[in-house]
Amino acid sequence: MVSWIGGRDMKLGKVHPLTEADIDFVLDVAGGVRAHPEADKRGKPGADYYLGSTLLELKMLEDEGFLKSERQAKLAALFRPYSPERPVIVLDAEKLELGDRQRFNRIVETPIKVGIAKASKQLKQSRSEYPEAKCSVLFVVNNGYTTMSHDVLVQLVVHRTKNDTREIDAVVVAGSYFHSDGFDDCFLWPIDYIPINPENPFLEFDKLKEGWNGLADKFMTDMVTGASGPALEKGPVVDVQFDLDGVTYIRPAPVLGFPSAFYARGRPRMDSTGLSVCPPVATIFPLMSEEVWGAFNKRLNYPSCLLGSFGMWVREQGAAVRAGTSLRPTMLVPITLMSWVNWCSDQGVPETVDAIFAYINQVFTDHVREGLEDVREHDLCKCGDNPYILVVTEVIGQDKANDVSHLALVEPNPNGEFGLTPLVENARIFHEHAITLGVAYALRMGLTSVFWQKNLEYAWI
Repeated sequence: MVSWIGGRDMKLGKVHPLTEADIDFVLDVAGGVRAHPEADKRGKPGADYYLGSTLLELKMLEDEGFLKSERQAKLAALFRPYSPERPVIVLDAEKLELGDRQRFNRIVETPIKVGIAKASKQLKQSRSEYPEAKCSVLFVVNNGYTTMSHDVLVQLVVHRTKNDTREIDAVVVAGSYFHSDGFDDCFLWPIDYIPINPENPFLEFDKLKEGWNGLADKFMTDMVTGASGPALEKGPVVDVQFDLDGVTYIRPAPVLGFPSAFYARGRPRMDSTGLSVCPPVATIFPLMSEEVWGAFNKRLNYPSCLLGSFGMWVREQGAAVRAGTSLRPTMLVPITLMSWVNWCSDQGVPETVDAIFAYINQVFTDHVREGLEDVREHDLCKCGDNPYILVVTEVIGQDKANDVSHLALVEPNPNGEFGLTPLVENARIFHEHAITLGVAYALRMGLTSVFWQKNLEYAWI
């Protein structure tokens, strides 16, 4: 079941988490009762509900399992060897080898395993007190483990139940998942029944499902009308991430699976980088011939500011080149005396060494802006035969700060193949920063084309 609340005027922000009273409502609609009305006074464990001829034990998953520090350490140790150079690692079990995938399941299913063990004892006890009962059901409700998708949760619950106990005849897995993109609020209310012992079927599942859907209707009505009360503690599903040893591990929020009808360019994302402008994408230094250096040296009032000799200037230029990094390569900007003199006059600034660097900064910035206007999305059919810079950004989750980008020099060959030379790998920079850096590399290498791609495998859409 899917419920939508549309428009900014109806934006919820937070909702109240499900409580056991909500599940009481579900069972009441279904026609069930408490299996042991005074359970708190009993000395024996017992199941929660009795519906028709079926006993049900409720287990609500309240905590976000990926936030447990001990579990985080195990996940980091499991995933890090697969991507030792990456600054951001997505906790995607599908990228693991089979044995490690199973280890991943064992790590994240710990709260499920604990719940099943308790439920087995409770159902066994209640079956002894309800000899007429024909079916024992584990009823799992996901209330907080929200980065665990419903389908994955079902698989884990079924797997653990089949391996851990014979006291459970069937499993029902349900959940309330709140998603919001800042404009629309969406609630998913899945509920699934999986038989474990086919000889003892859960005959009343349709009634339980009717009660669950009734809760969904009531919940949404109460939220819209304000009748749900003040305990609004549960926000929408978000990425879960943690940092260990300088590496960010992230479990992206499950995607809604369909584009927004309001945001034409995709749902808005956070930007926790704190950047208001693009960081520097190059270290710049004036490129002068000996003749040009001599002209500047003669023009300036303080020639010693140009290091005293052309040889010293060249050594300083070499030091600037060596100081460049992959994210800030050194760009030697050609300069002539007259172009600089004219610029100083236009800008109304004195002719100083500082003005030389201000001038080449302006020249470089203007070239970058012009280059950004020509950047295009990558299409092999339209890239031509000339070398170009390719920028690829992995869009990861809801925060641009977790995006990872790569840059490469692509050189088409006459046989239709491509030579690829990596320039930047696994840089934690988002798309706009990456393409600006790509333009800087193109200028540095004398290229005229920059193309980009986005890898949307883990994008929030």
